[in-house]
Amino acid sequence: MADSPHISVVLPTFNEAGNIVPLIDRVAAALDGVPHEILVMDDRSPDGTAALARQAATAHPQTQVVERDPPAGLTLSIDDGIHRARGTFVTWMDCDFSHPPELLPQLFAPLRAGEADITCASRYVYGGADNRGEPTAVFASLAITKLARWFVDRRVLDYTTGYVMAPRALLLELGLRGDYGEYCIELLGSAALRGYRVRELPYESIPRVEGESKTATNVLGFARRGWRYLVTIGRLRFTRRKIAAQGVARGTTTRDLEPGEAG
Repeated sequence: MADSPHISVVLPTFNEAGNIVPLIDRVAAALDGVPHEILVMDDRSPDGTAALARQAATAHPQTQVVERDPPAGLTLSIDDGIHRARGTFVTWMDCDFSHPPELLPQLFAPLRAGEADITCASRYVYGGADNRGEPTAVFASLAITKLARWFVDRRVLDYTTGYVMAPRALLLELGLRGDYGEYCIELLGSAALRGYRVRELPYESIPRVEGESKTATNVLGFARRGWRYLVTIGRLRFTRRKIAAQGVARGTTTRDLEPGEAG
């Protein structure tokens, strides 16, 4: 394992036995030639995800498998991985292949060149698409993002991407808040409001390859989780007003523009 990895890839897992081995393979292939580490943060999956990840680590020794102690949860797993990471930059993704590992070099390039402070994959910039095949989830993501753009910062287009890369130091500064996907709204909204440059790169979100989705796929599931998203947007709205009252200059986000769209 390299002494100083450039990138730490955090993979938060729960019951991803059908995906974890090919995912590790594809992450390692995508970052071939770039010093990196892979942190599998497993919430004690009963399907043997951790054991399979350890088998994959024999072929990819830059992989570390952590079986986390309770409490479990997506945000806690990612945050735990960020704190354990040794890389200058940290990224994470869903472990069901809805986030393509092959996008990692593109997310890294603007950070390495100093052109952005945070990069993220986006379904809503030109060239992106949400083709998960789950109508409720697709509608909910779009609706939440539109609310966040309206009340927080219009220059971020995909507030619920869940596929982010940034310097570890910046992530520790901003912190992660929330129980599930609302952490991403908090992170990107806080970064934009505080003047950090957020660059969005297009990707196509596809249906899960194996296993059961943890995303709310019906109206009841959305109602159970959706209120947390609304609370987060409301808190960021208050932060926006506070920053405006203090006269703090807001930064500029950067993204791929549609043909003819003004920058």
